[in-house]
Amino acid sequence: MFSTGDAIVHPTRGVGVVVDIQEREWQGSNSQYYQIELLGREPSLQLMVPIQEADELGIRRAIQKCEVERVWRVLLSEPEDLPGNHKTRHALLTDRLHTGDVFQIAEVLRDLTWRQQVQDHLTTRGRRIHKEALTFLAGEIAAAEGIDVAEAVALITEKLKMILSP
Repeated sequence: MFSTGDAIVHPTRGVGVVVDIQEREWQGSNSQYYQIELLGREPSLQLMVPIQEADELGIRRAIQKCEVERVWRVLLSEPEDLPGNHKTRHALLTDRLHTGDVFQIAEVLRDLTWRQQVQDHLTTRGRRIHKEALTFLAGEIAAAEGIDVAEAVALITEKLKMILSP
């Protein structure tokens, strides 16, 4: 069970903070819900997640500060070759992105950044996946480091420039 103030990760929505735990009536029964404010979203976006469904949804705690170095290693590692077929590529990347695993999200971001550099463009869907991966990863870094999401984006961008420089 999470507590108010815990940084959590929703696999398809991103990183947020539990701002409240409420009891609400839904379809004739009372249930407890996590009220989660997502990080890095303007305007502020909140989710209500039933406590009893949190595990099933794949909600987990955000990474700890000690795990950030491993994220940087993933970002700086050799990119994987992505499938040439855009439908296959996008399905693969979306599946990896929505696992909620921070290291797979870092791989998605690294691989798309590399592809953008080498091919000088991404498809519209590729750009959307890239942006979502950056938002998710920045939220995790921000929560772990205790910094603003914009600062986390700047750190990630700096790391990605390192792999793109000859």
